[in-house]
Amino acid sequence: MRMKLLLILCSPILAFASPAWMFKIKYQESIVIGYGIGFSLEEAKKNALSDIIDSISVDVKSVSNITTHVINGKVKKRVSTNIATNSQLHLSGVKYIKITEEKGRWYVAAKYDNAPFAVRFSKLIHNAKQNEHQNSYLKSTSLIHTLNNEIKYTLNYEIIRKDNLWNVKYKNSILPLNQENFYQLFSTQKGHNLNIRANKEVYKENDEMYFNIQHKTAGFISILYVEHNGKVGVLLQNYSSRKNFRYPNKTSSDIFKISNPYGHTIYELYVAIYTPQKIDLHEFENISDTQLDESNYNFHKLVKLLNTHTYSTYTVKIQ
Repeated sequence: MRMKLLLILCSPILAFASPAWMFKIKYQESIVIGYGIGFSLEEAKKNALSDIIDSISVDVKSVSNITTHVINGKVKKRVSTNIATNSQLHLSGVKYIKITEEKGRWYVAAKYDNAPFAVRFSKLIHNAKQNEHQNSYLKSTSLIHTLNNEIKYTLNYEIIRKDNLWNVKYKNSILPLNQENFYQLFSTQKGHNLNIRANKEVYKENDEMYFNIQHKTAGFISILYVEHNGKVGVLLQNYSSRKNFRYPNKTSSDIFKISNPYGHTIYELYVAIYTPQKIDLHEFENISDTQLDESNYNFHKLVKLLNTHTYSTYTVKIQ
């Protein structure tokens, strides 16, 4: 690891004064061990985490973006691959396995399972013996498809918000999602009697966005969207419609302009819901000129709502 070399070359006193167990812990191939030294426990833990990140990010990786489309119940995938160096990682599931203090210095070893999410989740499940009913939206996402293939059973997974992270839950087993895993829950799906499409798949700053809604039966249409972080906003609520329409329409004073304040590419999910009667969406916040606040991490509630209504979804990329 690069950090180990820096410790040895730049700080020989620290390296040779380290406990005998430092840099000698061994685990199976997918486990990454990080070591940290500091004058406080917090500093040592931070350095151990940095060591793990450094170890993972020095390699050039092939990153595949998988977009799933569901048409008439059939899943179709489109895969694009980019070669990039991942220098900033959000790690969840890091465990500190060894901590000692000697002569005013703290020594820490941490471990992180760098196996794919589905492999790590399969290790948590020991009693899956039969297929179960799955959420109608989740079962068509690439993340749940991968879990089904790895575990060999279709299980009733949930998406929950815990410790400021999104997690996949099955009974008592919970595993946090990083951003890449979370995006695998964004899936373009066409409903049997409903279809939403944006005017583009890829947007840039200040691009105009609008939607074409197709539906076969008169009723009420609501449109919601999910930000990259799982916050949910309402664009249109209980719009009475008898035929296909564009939103916003060409004569409307409302214009949607794309904004991306994050400094990197993000993905968003747009959802149309059809109901024969008006629907109560009080759990979700109407959008405003400002970003959705911290109370709107409601993706899990939207997933449950879709399980009981006719819906269509569309994923967009914002550069």
